[in-house]
This record gives sequence, structure tokens and C-alpha cells, in this order.
Amino acid sequence: MVDQLNLEKKGIPTVTIATSELVGLARSTAFSVGVADMPIVVVPHPMGGIPLAEITQKAKDAYPLIIKAATNWKSTATMPAPKPAYPAATFTFKGTEAAVNELFMEKGWSLGLPIVPPTSEKVAAMLKGTTRAPGEILGQLKPRMSSLTVELVATAAVMAGCKPEYMPVLIAVAEAMVDPASNWGGVATATGSVGALVIVNGPIIKEIGIASTQGAATRGHHANAAIGYAINLLAMVPGGSKPPQQKKATLGSPMDFVAWIFGENEAKLPKGWTSYAEDRGFKRTDSVVTLMGIWPGINVVDLWSSTPEEHGTWFARSVSPLNSVGGPCFSVQLTQPHIIGLGPEHLDMYVKAGWTKEQIAKAIWEKARIPFSSWAKGCPEQVVFRQKFGEVTPDTLVPITLKPEYLQIVISGGAGQHSHYFAPFLKASPVSKIVKK
Repeated sequence: MVDQLNLEKKGIPTVTIATSELVGLARSTAFSVGVADMPIVVVPHPMGGIPLAEITQKAKDAYPLIIKAATNWKSTATMPAPKPAYPAATFTFKGTEAAVNELFMEKGWSLGLPIVPPTSEKVAAMLKGTTRAPGEILGQLKPRMSSLTVELVATAAVMAGCKPEYMPVLIAVAEAMVDPASNWGGVATATGSVGALVIVNGPIIKEIGIASTQGAATRGHHANAAIGYAINLLAMVPGGSKPPQQKKATLGSPMDFVAWIFGENEAKLPKGWTSYAEDRGFKRTDSVVTLMGIWPGINVVDLWSSTPEEHGTWFARSVSPLNSVGGPCFSVQLTQPHIIGLGPEHLDMYVKAGWTKEQIAKAIWEKARIPFSSWAKGCPEQVVFRQKFGEVTPDTLVPITLKPEYLQIVISGGAGQHSHYFAPFLKASPVSKIVKK
């Protein structure tokens, strides 16, 4: 729809086709980028996974409506006057904290979990955790395309129960969310159960108490929980990722409440190994956050392997069915980074054998494959796949990524023979930002 919107903004007429389930998202997306109204032809949902005869009939029914919209449609709507991004509007409310929570829920200003009322005084106190100006605009947060200010980040931080010292981390995450490389608009509106993964590196881990060892991504860790909660408040309130229109998840997941967030277990890095942030071009002394839109993380349990070869085979077999994860009909994910969260006990197995990070990734990559016949037969991206690999047979093994370098390794968690696999959402690359105080 982006192409149509760009053409409409230039005065070039278009007609957009949307299903009955997605037309609301189409209209709100147009509105968010300054297009008050545009011709949209609505067809019954769904368009995918139905017989050829049924989709043909839908096309025939839609054709006269498309012609009519292209020749007779006239806009009747106008954009409202823009409001300044800073300072944010305030209002007076008298009542109990429970009443505030009820009001915020009714207005769509909370996720359904309790919030701390974001009074002006509490937001001002939260802003003391950063040297950034309250009115600084970090970027436009999709899908609503709100101007995301430092003040709005502080407001979400208050609501989530953050401490002021968490602000630099949350601001860095917000900067990653508005970075086009994150494809946050896709993550925030997808029909799949996708959400945010945040990996933290550097001194900030100890400075504010980001959990990075045993159970780092589970309950009981205030910094992880509060920041993870604030991320989703930003996504829904200023970002507008709210069901059932903009947030189109068929079911959703707990990631929609608290994002995956943990620090890399840097204390377990073997001698001579670089941290994940260093692999991405930063210094060990830098505090860095990395955001990636992901499908639900996969726990790879392996209590049985005693050699690197055995574990690599087991890990590969565990994640192979996820090949190209999104369908499998998204060949673009073959060229996206995927993240392996390697548990310390599995790591030790490789280190004792003298393996490097690159050897581990390559061993898993060489076996993490599925037959081409497993791909959906009607998938148009089979053509794209053939362009990348040439002629294939049903038995041709499709790798999980085009190169082993796309498998990125992070040391995650504590004791226990478990590792994790985080597959990227469509066109969602990991985006790293330095934490600036």
C-alpha cells in the first residue's frame, strides 16, 4: 500500500484493493501519512488459501467496482489541523488510581495491565534519567506515524513502573523502533504472533540491573520487565498498534504485553570471543541495545548431546521446520539475520572442542534444511527461490538462510541445557543503537 500512498500524495490516482478484515488498517495507514481519503475497493476476506474458482469469482465481482472507483471516485474528507508534538496535551482527573486505570483502559491508553498514572510530576521526575531534551523528536512511530518525543517515552516509562535510570535504554530501543530497517510498521500490524526482541550489551547491563544470566528473560527482574512493558505501551499508545484494526494479529502472544529483553551473558564469553554488539561493529565498552521483530522464540532443549557435532545436528533438526518461517513463502527471510541464543552449557561443549563462533553457525546452517517440496506449492516466491538457486527438484534441500553468516550467535541465560532460536519477521533486520545518557 505504500506505493499507492506515495502516488496519491503526488496527485496520481490509484485504486487500493483491501479485504473486509484489513480495510480498517488500510484507511488508518493512509490517514497516518496524511492521506485523508482514497478509493478503496473492499473484497470479502480471505484472499489466500482458497480455491482458484473462488478467488476468480472474487476478482470478477471486484472488477466493475475497480473501474467505478478509478473513474468516478471523489474525495470528501480532509485532514484535521496538525497538533504540536511537544508538549503533550494534559488533562485534569480526580479519582482513585483504580479509576485512572479504568479510564485509560476505556480510552485505549493501556494494554489491559495496571499502569502507574503518568502525572506531570512523575513524567518530569522520569526525564531526570536522561540528558535528552523532552521535546526531541526521535522519529515517526508506525503505524500511526506519531512524532515520538523523549517526553512520550518518559510517559510510557512512568506507566510501566520504570526507574529514571532506565530511560537511556528505553530511548535507544525507541530509536531502533523508528528506524526503517526494523520494519516496525510490519511487526506492529502483522497477522502473525510477532513481537520485539531486545538484546542488551555493555556496561549498562550491570549499571541498571538488566538480567543476563539465570532466567534472564523470565519474571522477577524489574529492569527487564518494566522496559519490556514500556516498549509495548509505546507500540500501542503513540504507535497505534491496537487490535482489532491496526494490530492484526490472528491470536497474538505474551510478547504483546512484555517484549523479550535480556542482556547477553558476557561473563560466559570464551577467551578471544567477541560480544554480540562487537560483532555488529561496536566496542566492548559501549552500551548497546539491539531490536529485532521476531516470531515466537523456540526453546531448543538438548540433554543428550556430548559433542559439538551431535548438538549442531540436534539444533538444526529442531529449527529446520521453521525454514523461511513465515509460510514458508517468504524467501526474503533467507537473506535476513536469524539469532541463535546459545546457552552457556551448550556453549561449553563447543569451547572444549576448540570451536569458534563461525564454526558453530556453519555446522548448524549445513544441516538446518527442508526439502523444496515442503514449500507451499502455490507460493509465488518459488520463482524467487529458483532465481537464487537455479533449477531444483522436490528433494532439493533448502537452507534456513542463504549463508551461515546470517546465523548470529548471542550467549544467553544461565545453567541448563537449553538454547534458543529467534527467527526474524519479514524484512525485520536487527537494529542496534548506542545507549546515550
